[in-house]
Amino acid sequence: MYLPKTFRASDPEQIHAFIEAHSFGALIVAKPDGALEIAHLPFLLDRQTGPHGSLRAHVARANPIWKLAAAGHAATVVFSGPHGYVSARWYEKPRVQVPTWNYMVVHAHGRMEAPMDRTSLSTLLDDLSTSHERGAPEPWRFADLEVSVREELLEAIVGLTLPIERLEAKFKLSQNRSPEDRARVIEALRERGGPDDLAMLEWMER
Repeated sequence: MYLPKTFRASDPEQIHAFIEAHSFGALIVAKPDGALEIAHLPFLLDRQTGPHGSLRAHVARANPIWKLAAAGHAATVVFSGPHGYVSARWYEKPRVQVPTWNYMVVHAHGRMEAPMDRTSLSTLLDDLSTSHERGAPEPWRFADLEVSVREELLEAIVGLTLPIERLEAKFKLSQNRSPEDRARVIEALRERGGPDDLAMLEWMER
């Protein structure tokens, strides 16, 4: 990823928080012939595992990507966050500026480990449902499935782990603009008021 210093995020706490907030990622693994296999998956981040954390997910057993992972091929998971058009008319001097696009993205690199053992896979499914059912009055739990259904499901999927070897984070949020222009962008995003605009505002105002 092209990563100018101005837009590079390096705080592990901030990057981990971003992954957890935007946990639906794209797993990308190269095949031996150079073609790419891509799967879009919900991930769980384990912050304390390894120097940069690790990611857990699962795929259908019929999905060929897990065999590439088991063979030790390099993998990247891309997490995308809020993004949006920034008009040059928002700047103090729009006649000498051009529009741009603000966005936030994290790339997690490593080599996948697969398949998980049955206990680890069951724990992953429990953890996923617990994470996404949080706050529900009667949360659904994987453990509450009938035993036969649970066992059939566990046979049909494969658990993957990515020990993160390297993190790249690009938070392009008008850091290269003057304080005055950045304030104008913030105000324009607030006025436009789309979900991504408001999400970007939260990060820009931190």
